[in-house]
Amino acid sequence: MDLLRFCLDMRCALYQCGQVARALKGKIEREEKEPDSIHQMSTSVSVVDRLCQEILLLRAAEMAPWLAVQSEELADLPAAILALFGHQGERYALILDPVDGTGDYLDGKNTYAHMLGVLDQQTGRMACGMIYFPELSRLYLAVRGVGAFVSTGFWATLRPMRRLQPGQTPPRTVEDVKRLQPSDYPMFTKLSFELVPPESASAAYELTRVAEAKLGAMVMRHFHGHDTAISSVFIEELGGAVLDERGEPVTYELEMPRTPLIVSSLLPAYAQELVSALRS
Repeated sequence: MDLLRFCLDMRCALYQCGQVARALKGKIEREEKEPDSIHQMSTSVSVVDRLCQEILLLRAAEMAPWLAVQSEELADLPAAILALFGHQGERYALILDPVDGTGDYLDGKNTYAHMLGVLDQQTGRMACGMIYFPELSRLYLAVRGVGAFVSTGFWATLRPMRRLQPGQTPPRTVEDVKRLQPSDYPMFTKLSFELVPPESASAAYELTRVAEAKLGAMVMRHFHGHDTAISSVFIEELGGAVLDERGEPVTYELEMPRTPLIVSSLLPAYAQELVSALRS
């Protein structure tokens, strides 16, 4: 599969999602999904999530109808659209989060994103990923083995994202994200990680800050795979680490279930240090 070509061809669909989201912002009602685990109270969703899901899938079906499909709002997808794609036994699977940070979107903020990626089911690793912030006019694109890129201005030239230079370190910070355990906080203090408040409810936005070395690390407990999978390609392509509770590079399953612990950092030593302390 030509992953770079696939990503480049999906840009127009992401742009269309942004146009739809911006046109309907402030004009639609908030809906609440039923909790899917004890780790969730409720999750906001809207008609825009479903519209963007359909836009992305209809475009993907034109280019790669043999893909398996997983999306955060898959239960609401019309059967006729899902029927356009291959069977679940395919090696590659399209992973969607049509609107990441729906709560931010419905609250009128500009930090929500449209996300997609391709999962290699043989390895459990994400093969590529795209994150688009329509109101920031910023597009991120990463392909495993090729690199990570960003454009400011949607149709602007994609330029390589910056890797850490020798001797350069991100701030020793970790975000006070939801679902942290009470025992995590004294451990951060013991490790001399400063706890900082999130700037957004969007995992895409916060993990992009990690990829850009603006935030030292993210410690995420019991998040869906959709929330971390796509950004993992960016962080790893830039030399960073995304580790699971065993301290191993994270892998994903098609169903994108919640994971007990994922730690992400552009500096692998940060991620390793945090996992070692938090799993003990």
